[in-house]
Amino acid sequence: MTFDPATEERLLQDLRSYFGYADDQIEFSWSEREGIHEVALFTYNPRHTHRFLFHKSHGSNRVQALQALLDYTQTHRDREQSYTVQWRVAGETELHTSYFSAGNILMALDKFFAGRDPHTVQVFSVALNPVS
Repeated sequence: MTFDPATEERLLQDLRSYFGYADDQIEFSWSEREGIHEVALFTYNPRHTHRFLFHKSHGSNRVQALQALLDYTQTHRDREQSYTVQWRVAGETELHTSYFSAGNILMALDKFFAGRDPHTVQVFSVALNPVS
């Protein structure tokens, strides 16, 4: 598959629309290694002033990686469990609560810690949320 900027832009817009966030509340981070493209979607919470990993997807090109990410948001995410993480910034007193969809508790913590120095936050609890 060749590079298709129009398809890539449509997929980016579809992902932005799915969340309904302002453009400054969603970030796509790209990397490429040995011909495999990875896109990591981070969401930014203005209340916490922190960004968190939503999901990473891979493909043989950017369009395939974005399509895999869109597929995850539309189908696979509903199959994962929901976790609540209670945390605070090291040295501060305010307790924050964040929610993550993940396959297990370790994956939820991976999403929480993605892109951050683990010494800058203190996690107090991680709980599996009840299924409604």
